[in-house]
Parts: sequence; C-alpha cells; structure tokens
Amino acid sequence: MLLARGVAHGYALVGRLNALGVAPGELDAGTLYRTLRELELTGLVESQWRPPDSGAPRRDYVLTDAGRARLAEWVAVMHERARLLDEFLAEYEQSGLGAPTAAQADMEA
Repeated sequence: MLLARGVAHGYALVGRLNALGVAPGELDAGTLYRTLRELELTGLVESQWRPPDSGAPRRDYVLTDAGRARLAEWVAVMHERARLLDEFLAEYEQSGLGAPTAAQADMEA
C-alpha cells in the first residue's frame, strides 16, 4: 500500500511503517529489503538506483501494474475480512457475553 502512494526507497518505507505504528525494532531493514526483492522478482515491484544528491545512492521502488492489480485483490479480501469482523463483533455484543467495555459502561452511565 505504501508503494501505491508513489516511489520510495527502503528507509523511507521503514519511516512510513513506523508512523503507522510499527515500532522501531519490530521491523528490521534486512527483512524489508528481502520482501521488496521478492516482490520485484515476482513482477509486483520495480526498482531503480537513483544517483545521490549527497551520500550513498538509493534504490527507489515503485509498484508495477501487476502490483496494483494484486493490491486491488487484497483490498477486496480486507473488505471481506472487515465485514466478517464487524459481524462477529455485533454478534458478540448482542450475546451478552463478557463484561462491558469502558466505553460501553460510560455510555450506560
């Protein structure tokens, strides 16, 4: 999803993941780069070395058309999972099982 927003290099992706709540240290750069390489080998991502303005060159990654198609498939899967989760939670709340949450207790007060 992050690459659907545009071209990015690996460390920028780590920063974006951290901003989304992935704590530093939970994701090491090596794992991310291996994943990007696998996505590239399957044709979902392309990369290109960018000459540096300063410092070392960076490899930029971009989603391919095939990658966008795969992302659309996953979005459909996630919508279905969200629907199922909503149904589960509604069923649970209607069942009377479990203690009310703090938010529910506040609403009842």
